Amino acid sequence: MRKRGISSKMQVVRVIFMILSTNVFAQTVPSEMMLGDLRLTINESTRRQIQKDVDRLTQSQTYYNILVDRMNLYFPIIEREHGEAGIPDQIKFLAIQESALISDAVSSANAVGFWQFKDFTAREVGLRVDRNVDERLNIVSASRGSAKYLNSHNYFLKNWVYSVMAYNTGRGGAQKYVDQSNLGVKKMTINSKTHWYVKKFIAHVVAFSPSVGLPHSEGIWLDEVTNAGGKSLQQIAREEKVDLEELKKYNKWLKRGVVPKDRTYAVLVPREGSPPKRAIAQNNDKRSKITEPQKKVYPTELKPGITEANKSTIIPLNGIPSILARGADDVHTLSARAGISEKRFRKYNDMAESDKIIPNEFYYIKKKKSKAKIGFHVVKHTENLWEISQQYGIRLSKLAQRNRMSIIDEPKPGRVLWMDKTRPSSEPIAYHEVSKPVITKPAARPTASTTNVDDEVMTKESIEEPIDEEIIEDSLEEVPDIIVPIVDTKEERLRKVKIHTIAAGETLWSISQLYEVTMDDLLRWNELPNPDAINIGQNIQVKAPIEEVSEGKTILKHTVQPGETVYAISRKYGMTVDEVVDLNSLNGFDLEVGQELSVYEK
Repeated sequence: MRKRGISSKMQVVRVIFMILSTNVFAQTVPSEMMLGDLRLTINESTRRQIQKDVDRLTQSQTYYNILVDRMNLYFPIIEREHGEAGIPDQIKFLAIQESALISDAVSSANAVGFWQFKDFTAREVGLRVDRNVDERLNIVSASRGSAKYLNSHNYFLKNWVYSVMAYNTGRGGAQKYVDQSNLGVKKMTINSKTHWYVKKFIAHVVAFSPSVGLPHSEGIWLDEVTNAGGKSLQQIAREEKVDLEELKKYNKWLKRGVVPKDRTYAVLVPREGSPPKRAIAQNNDKRSKITEPQKKVYPTELKPGITEANKSTIIPLNGIPSILARGADDVHTLSARAGISEKRFRKYNDMAESDKIIPNEFYYIKKKKSKAKIGFHVVKHTENLWEISQQYGIRLSKLAQRNRMSIIDEPKPGRVLWMDKTRPSSEPIAYHEVSKPVITKPAARPTASTTNVDDEVMTKESIEEPIDEEIIEDSLEEVPDIIVPIVDTKEERLRKVKIHTIAAGETLWSISQLYEVTMDDLLRWNELPNPDAINIGQNIQVKAPIEEVSEGKTILKHTVQPGETVYAISRKYGMTVDEVVDLNSLNGFDLEVGQELSVYEK
């Protein structure tokens, strides 16, 4: 769409829009209305209260028309995304209430975008938020995320009124307003006890419903280009023959560079004229329009009892996505949360059918690598090949192959394992001295009968087959000291987790102990009214927000130099790697020369 004077056709459209929209201002709050399949009866005093909000929303014709314009640009997309997720149609008006449909709206609580997500909540529902992309500003992605968030509330609350309320209060905060007798009902009364946010939502539904479907005052609609991976907005503007500034206006979610290729992103393109019926996902090559989107079947739909609310935060270990196992987890629940099949989950983690999940261990949800990032590892007492392969993110078969072993071989304590290259056949097996733990009881490899392996426990094989001290001494004479890099311990990995999914039997106190934070911290970070305001499946933040961590610190800018890594920069400024990553919202550890990073003054 090129910038030019308003055509006579567009002037006619604008006049029609003004006439139609002028006639919608005397909206009356009904005594009954539907929210999905829930019939709402509004008592008279509450109806009059909501009417005042409706009158305020419609008193300025200019502002009302601006909102109607935005609404009829974005609602077709929201209706599609919410419709496919089974969200009641009226909930689309919540986007007006939340952000006035301003893509880059920011609240005082630092919630951002069309559906006002905080960064950790956005990532929880699958949105990408980093220095290159912020999907909270993309109406397609954000609406899909809001559908997941609303469905997670409704799964537990079984009432769309309470689910709307929880969008504002959080599921924990909603508990004090929930009447248990209203869960799963088909009829409900809206009265003075109803939460103010719900009443305001009803006011938005009443005020804006009559204007749904009106033509845009400038005669435009939004098309979607979904095969733009690797292209810049400048390139897309040329290909689509639209003004670059107009394209940028509707695609503020792309912060820099080109559209990434890690997933499908919808680039919004403004078009003139009447939109095709259910026009979505027009692509540059075939120029075909999808009129009936295919229903996708997700792994969560195939596995009973698993919902979006049960998904745990996925964090990178050794550059590979991993997921933390909770006490009640098994392969079934972990694979469902990760969105992969059980067969793939076992394959990625070198697990046999009989192997069981070990609580508080991390499991990979993508294929491990063929070599580690370090050269050598010295085997500790109680360690086996499987544990070492998990520790470094290297496939078990490759680890065994590089050391001329079988995957069932148990390495003796002190043995030096080759991690990134294959030990030459001419090179003898080397050993290093390792301190011997106190022997308390034998422990087996983590299979079907194994639970957590304590560092103070020797394996059964270690007890039955003591190391030949002469072999160790001979080997030590031939092998120079090997510096083995420190790999994250289980405790260090837990500290990287930002979001915890509450499991059955857990309390706020037990969660605080697991992550070594206080209960007051958890209450404050999650805006919980009291320690009992938590539910199974609820996601809570277990790491201080970066705003709190950086409070009182002076922040400087550092320009990345050739060869610099996140680790080197963190050391330079006396920071941890996690602090650098969090402060800059980095999505991984790849840096570009010339990139500016925020750092703390040393």
